[in-house]
Amino acid sequence: MAHVRTGLHISVVTLGSTHRICAIWSVRGTPADLCEFPGALLLPRRGAEQDWAVETALAALAEHRAGDGPLCVDLTTTAGGIQPAGIRPGPCASDLLGLARTALGDGQREWAELAHADPAAFHATAARPYTLRRQAACLVTRDPDGPRKDVTLLHARQDRVLRDYTVGLLTSAGTTDATAGEDTRPSHPRRQ
Repeated sequence: MAHVRTGLHISVVTLGSTHRICAIWSVRGTPADLCEFPGALLLPRRGAEQDWAVETALAALAEHRAGDGPLCVDLTTTAGGIQPAGIRPGPCASDLLGLARTALGDGQREWAELAHADPAAFHATAARPYTLRRQAACLVTRDPDGPRKDVTLLHARQDRVLRDYTVGLLTSAGTTDATAGEDTRPSHPRRQ
């Protein structure tokens, strides 16, 4: 199987020294455009990888003296750990922004609006960790009838999204399906 570049994509809203981590995505491949990846899986806020990623992202923001407002930080995962790969000002791309809002109940846009409208409320609540209400992923797959197909996966159960996302990645990479002939390609879009 061919090597697939992996990394993390973090959407954040900054106001002074306060940061709201809005979403942490595990991403596959090189972004085709701003915040658009061939594969992205929304991660829970807490975990060893996420904590390390947030520390790395906040250090990169401090080093680059990023201004207030919505930002996205790309991190790449290497054998040596998680490294900054880029910082983009502005809100995340619409697919990831919409999926995060649906899965979390609020997203980068809502936090940016709160920071602008009520800075005191933003400072008081920004450190609160987000909770996944639904699992989310998005994926661009190769379709036999066309060059690409965007697939959106949303489900309350993590195992369903992870299974469909993994099958989509394997199908997109051109690997043999391990499910013995079942057509497991996700349909477009899959919202459940």
